[in-house]
Amino acid sequence: MRTMIAAGVVATLACLAAPVGADAPKTMGEAAAATEKKKPAKVYTEDDLHGRAKTGTYSQPGAEGGSAMAGTSPSASPSPGDEKKTDAKPGAAPSEKPKTEDELRAEQETAWRDKLTQAQADVSTWSAEVNRLQGGMNDNTGPMYGPGRAARADALENAKRQLAAAQQSVESLQEEGRRNRFR
Repeated sequence: MRTMIAAGVVATLACLAAPVGADAPKTMGEAAAATEKKKPAKVYTEDDLHGRAKTGTYSQPGAEGGSAMAGTSPSASPSPGDEKKTDAKPGAAPSEKPKTEDELRAEQETAWRDKLTQAQADVSTWSAEVNRLQGGMNDNTGPMYGPGRAARADALENAKRQLAAAQQSVESLQEEGRRNRFR
């Protein structure tokens, strides 16, 4: 009798339940098909935001594109001066005047100063690292002869070598500055 009542309850609930799949989530295929149907998003550029094309110069906007504001048409032949510009290599810069000795020396001194500043920063970094590692070695609260102490000792020796190399680099750069009379 109990099985008959249970079967009746299950049958009643099955009839009252909503059709299968009506509220089910979309499958991966259905979601992909819906995504394909959507239009791609519009990508806005600077030209869209400003409302005009960015060609030409301020005095002649659109001169390169042949707009009506510049007074030229797209079919107009280039002027003789334009032909000389197109003969140049595309990656080559327009003819630049050669730099004077003072300008070259100023560039060399600037490069030297940048190298010296970097080398001095390296010295201060390695000095701080050596001090930090030495402080760890001086800490006697841990085991004296453990593998951690050996690793710290190796790191300290490496930092000292790096510090010596950085100091040597600073000295050689200072000597180079003296020879070139940069100071």
